[in-house]
Amino acid sequence: MNCCQCQGIEDFFSSRLAARELKHYRKKGPWKTTTMLIEALKREGLSGATLLDIGGGVGAIQHELLKASAGSATNVDASTAYLEGPGKRPSDRAWPTG
Repeated sequence: MNCCQCQGIEDFFSSRLAARELKHYRKKGPWKTTTMLIEALKREGLSGATLLDIGGGVGAIQHELLKASAGSATNVDASTAYLEGPGKRPSDRAWPTG
């Protein structure tokens, strides 16, 4: 997104920050509060569910819920670093290995 209203967002949520957050997610999984949200959503039942994640960042919630049987996920984010960064293509899944 290249518009003057989003300039502050692009500066703060930079590709460097996105890469750092993705590295953390791949190594340690979602942050504790994110994990709490994911677990609460899993308890509701996800089979085939459609997820809209607004401000989805590196996609931790999306990836975790897709692994837990959600049907599809869409990420909406104001920062191009998070929309176009590593982990967004199926071949680059950001899922942690552990």
